[in-house]
Amino acid sequence: MVLFNPLKFLTMVKYLKVSLSDAYHLIPIQSILGIEVGANTEVKILTHNVGHTATGVSEVLGYKITATTAADAAKTKEQLNSIVDAIEDALQTSWTNPYYLLEPKYAITAIAQIEEEWSA
Repeated sequence: MVLFNPLKFLTMVKYLKVSLSDAYHLIPIQSILGIEVGANTEVKILTHNVGHTATGVSEVLGYKITATTAADAAKTKEQLNSIVDAIEDALQTSWTNPYYLLEPKYAITAIAQIEEEWSA
């Protein structure tokens, strides 16, 4: 006799909570495909959650986090590593803590969605 255990099918969703000017952005950790360095000062978080923007003419592929004080390649790499470390820390927290405040090495000065236009 096989018993059904519903707890085997429940997964706790974890989010990185990014604060900028008292506005919050949530990035679902389980949706992250990769993290890469963009231009100096920028770290890109690519996700597999593709959703339409309000206009519907482009799709969101991830997030671009900018820290103007990470102004060279070495500092941008440090910023990337601090974000990866934050993801690891977030996943190690209790299931009762679904949000983890992202506080990378260099202060975040901008966050934007990475979008790709498909309508053209």
